Amino acid sequence: MNTPQPHDLAPMADEDPGVQARRQQRMAALLLSRYNLRYMVRLYEAFEGDLLLPIVLGEVGLYNVGGLGLDDQSLAAIRCSEDDFGKLPLRPCNAFSISSSTGIPRETVRRKVSHLIQLGWIARDIKGGLTITAKAANLCLEPFDQENLADFLSTADRVRLIASPPQG
Repeated sequence: MNTPQPHDLAPMADEDPGVQARRQQRMAALLLSRYNLRYMVRLYEAFEGDLLLPIVLGEVGLYNVGGLGLDDQSLAAIRCSEDDFGKLPLRPCNAFSISSSTGIPRETVRRKVSHLIQLGWIARDIKGGLTITAKAANLCLEPFDQENLADFLSTADRVRLIASPPQG
């Protein structure tokens, strides 16, 4: 599939501004769709064909760190060593809340959680609360993240180019 080039994005001289805006939106949507598809393929490969696993794992992890905030200090804490990761004030969640937020049936969530616990990516505390483990955080935030980040930034630059008003 060919990627739009800057000369392809230039408005036609007689093109209505509304038509031009819709054309730019379609091109941006195409670029974002291509990025999302590549990301889903990477998830499919990383989770051995089970796309519900990263959804459940991601929901648990994002809920857990939701109380930390997204400032630089909190983000650095998430990338800490396994010993320090265990000291983070993670907010546990449960299968019901995961099911409610994702729309995945509760029994399916329970099966996926059991699998993630077997993999060592989720832990269950004595009250039954679920938290992401340092192992999962390290696996999800390193090589896969680097490839995804480069793809995301490249896509964002292309979308920005489409959305920018022409320089004249």
